[in-house]
Amino acid sequence: MSGKNLFLRYASLNEQRCISREDLGFYHGIVIGAIYEFESGFDVGSPQSFFAPLKHCIDEQVYLGVTVADRHTDKAFFQRAPQINLADHVTVLDRIPAGSGGGSSRWDAIEAVVQTSLNAPFRQDIPPWRIVVLPLQHSDSPTSSSYFIAFVYSHQILDGPSGNAFHKMFLAGLRTAADDAQVPMATTVSVIETRERPLPATLDAPGRLPLSWAYLVSALATELLPRWLAGLLGFTPAVDGGTWTGAPAFFDAATTRTRAVVREISAPLVDRALRASRANGARFTGTMLQLIARALSKALTGHPGAAAATNFVSGVPANLRAAAGVPLDEMGQFYSGTYVKLPLVVGDGPLSADEWAGARESTLAFADVSSRLRDQPFALLRYLPSIRGWMAGKLGKPRDVSFELSNVGVFHDDDEKKKKKGAKKVEITHAVFAQPGHVTGPPLTFNTVTVKGGSLVYTVTWPEGSALGIPEEDEEEFVNGICDSIEADFGRF
Repeated sequence: MSGKNLFLRYASLNEQRCISREDLGFYHGIVIGAIYEFESGFDVGSPQSFFAPLKHCIDEQVYLGVTVADRHTDKAFFQRAPQINLADHVTVLDRIPAGSGGGSSRWDAIEAVVQTSLNAPFRQDIPPWRIVVLPLQHSDSPTSSSYFIAFVYSHQILDGPSGNAFHKMFLAGLRTAADDAQVPMATTVSVIETRERPLPATLDAPGRLPLSWAYLVSALATELLPRWLAGLLGFTPAVDGGTWTGAPAFFDAATTRTRAVVREISAPLVDRALRASRANGARFTGTMLQLIARALSKALTGHPGAAAATNFVSGVPANLRAAAGVPLDEMGQFYSGTYVKLPLVVGDGPLSADEWAGARESTLAFADVSSRLRDQPFALLRYLPSIRGWMAGKLGKPRDVSFELSNVGVFHDDDEKKKKKGAKKVEITHAVFAQPGHVTGPPLTFNTVTVKGGSLVYTVTWPEGSALGIPEEDEEEFVNGICDSIEADFGRF
């Protein structure tokens, strides 16, 4: 890539948090992947096959053309890269051999791509994103083929739902290239010019996330005062002495890496869960929280480190695009979050009345936090003398959350006309969302995404050997046990 990068603006406080976290080595790329089904006529066998749709995406979204400078400071800033060499952003892997195990082999291969992508840092001299293409075994139809295409990108520039927006644009770019007889699907032109334009205003720009005195005093009291004193004064911290939070925050640049498990819930089971949730006044995220808490309770039974545990605290990111008045497909950082407290209860059979009540209560909490800009946690970052120092200072201390549930929602293929037009068709059948295990945050992270009318794919990620408070050799069995319990409960709706 040639040409001098051009200053755009300084990072906002939450952007700076993500930048510092990544520069410290605590976090790498988010993965939003999708399984694409290509009909005959598509030539997608080389990196050049994806240059035209990628150029379409870069032309549409300014963040795909920026780099981050002064990452090691508390005053990082964004720059426009005048040129992008698309060859630096595309990797095509070897195809899974036909007849190598069917669906299980496919998901094992996807899981391996996801895990590798989560642990791979970005080059600092080019925009921090890439696509990784895994050709899957041919489907039952001799005239079609399948590819898992992972959009791997830095949280420095984009949030989780931005990945869904990327795949909508990428899908549109593929269809346009296939339908345009004047433009070859594969092009050897890899170096493109980026458009000169400003970065959009950030969600946490000064004055945009107001804080009430009551919220500010409560937040400072629970952070600065001992728990017993904060409780006496009426400020209830989310985490208490009975909250399971795994092992204290730990990081070793040479050994810390993310582990990932990928699981699929079939469309009929998802539909039944959605119907049961609506019938009980809850949304899917509220119900999923109950299933995770139940499964984690069961998995922790008998573990010495959880003997005193009585509850969990879950962190749940919230999409604030609607509250901020920006389109739902706008790419950038438009999220905040809330915390939900859940009892440690080992249950079998259908969800109990108390569990459904908890699902309803958390659903209301999510709706509230997503509907306003006032009193959002990230606004408190303005009171930190050094965001980088605050992030680094978390090492060795207890974590402040048990697990995270991040749901980027439902992928909708909005362009039905393009989907059905002509012989050259392409569609997305499955989506996958994953983020790195948190070095200083929750010991376990659950990430969910659904294709409209299709199955739910969820991932579980964690920092290997340092977060769960159990022997490293037992971690995979522990996490798979949680997943098995969740899937058994999906079968009970």
